[in-house]
Amino acid sequence: MTVSIRSSLCQWFLACCLGLVACGGGDGGSSGNAGGSGGSGPGGPGTLSLTVTGLPSGTPALVTVTGPGQYRQAVAQSTTLSNLATGTYTVSAADVLAGTSQYQPQPPAQSVTVGAGAGATANVVYGSPQPVRLSLTQVAGGLAEPIYLTAPAGDARLFIVERAGRIRVVRNGTLLGTPFLNIDALTTTDGERGLLSMAFDPGYASNGRFYVYYTDNNGAITIARYQVSAGNPDVADTAGTILLSIPHSNFQNHNGGQLAFGTDGMLYVGTGDGGGGGDPSGNAQNLGVLLGKLLRIDVSGASGQPYGVPSGNPFAGQSGRRGEIWAYGLRNPWRFSFDAGLLYIADVGQGQREEVDVAAATSAGLNYGWNRMEGTACVGAATCDTAGLTLPVFEYGHEAGACAIVGGYVYRGNALAALQGRYFYSDLCTGKLLSFVYRDGGAAEQVDWNVTIPGSVYSFGVDAGQALYVLSDTGTSAASGAVYRVDATVGGQ
Repeated sequence: MTVSIRSSLCQWFLACCLGLVACGGGDGGSSGNAGGSGGSGPGGPGTLSLTVTGLPSGTPALVTVTGPGQYRQAVAQSTTLSNLATGTYTVSAADVLAGTSQYQPQPPAQSVTVGAGAGATANVVYGSPQPVRLSLTQVAGGLAEPIYLTAPAGDARLFIVERAGRIRVVRNGTLLGTPFLNIDALTTTDGERGLLSMAFDPGYASNGRFYVYYTDNNGAITIARYQVSAGNPDVADTAGTILLSIPHSNFQNHNGGQLAFGTDGMLYVGTGDGGGGGDPSGNAQNLGVLLGKLLRIDVSGASGQPYGVPSGNPFAGQSGRRGEIWAYGLRNPWRFSFDAGLLYIADVGQGQREEVDVAAATSAGLNYGWNRMEGTACVGAATCDTAGLTLPVFEYGHEAGACAIVGGYVYRGNALAALQGRYFYSDLCTGKLLSFVYRDGGAAEQVDWNVTIPGSVYSFGVDAGQALYVLSDTGTSAASGAVYRVDATVGGQ
């Protein structure tokens, strides 16, 4: 952002809007398809006693046992597997990350023979911890307020959204001079407005469609569809089709800003509550308006309309309620993401709490509490009725200088396998790179990676290979924005 805009945004957030395990703890056989048990010889089924050592107390191991009859069982701690068919079993163990230390198993794989009516044993020993360090590698610079990054499936390019209305392309490590799309005449950067994100259609490789989320010159939240040009894959056609327009003229803040496709093929849209401290219009709890919500719409064209309302939406067809609504009670869900059947929403708080909500992606009609709750705190009262609310699994306060959560992604990249499953996020005012693991309904293994993102951090992004990126701008010039890839090293590597 420019210095003035960044200052204004920070001022608004602060003043107006703000408003682990011994010998592998955890569940012994946490998951898996335990097929093929039983079928034994004359001596009956056998057993396998598995001993796991070397991990800090409370840290679950990552061990998988496979065997005859498609047997498969995940193991998180020392245990005995019983009712096993005779035959050879493979015990595979993966590296484990606890805090900022990685533990490697010895041996990583071993074979064990289970006899009829007999017991077998296997030992997995995790070695001495090796320090894990994360770092930032700049992959693009000279950007103006880079605010989002994504890529189509199977595409090596990076697509970077600039808030003023441009989408830039990085091809083979080079930032192309010609924007993929430029809609700066359609939007404004007043307050928190602008071009805020984009999403490629799941069928982009064949249909060339993508979608953008921007605020128009009157402040309305606008979802529009565009098409890549026929002659140049690095340039889109300039003519778009507006699918959805949500009036938002009273305030310049709380515009939300994210859209993303779920694994169900539907387009999800995160909208802010309309702005102003405390949601003065009561939009977030009002099912008759689209502000302060997570929307779910069908943009496949099957309905013959700009978009359709999926039949599985919780309020579809109900009088006085908007069928597009999937979830409500949100203040400013700047970023959300999907992972392994879960939906993560980072909802920016007002003056007390920043929060991350996690729920099954198939859970419809959840009420995340705003403006009755800010995180787990009641708004304007010591106590309040929390019945029917879905409270956050993670929150933090503003005591250490934090002001606005910048949500991210669960890591699924290849920089370090042990990082997978960790949700990364930051904060606009602290710029720290942080993570936690969602486990047993809560946020475990909360880690500060001792990495400070330069300037004001605006967003995270992932490419087609699931590498993780963070976008920020120092505000020192009109083109001081940059994109960084999150990299990892272990020990002395």
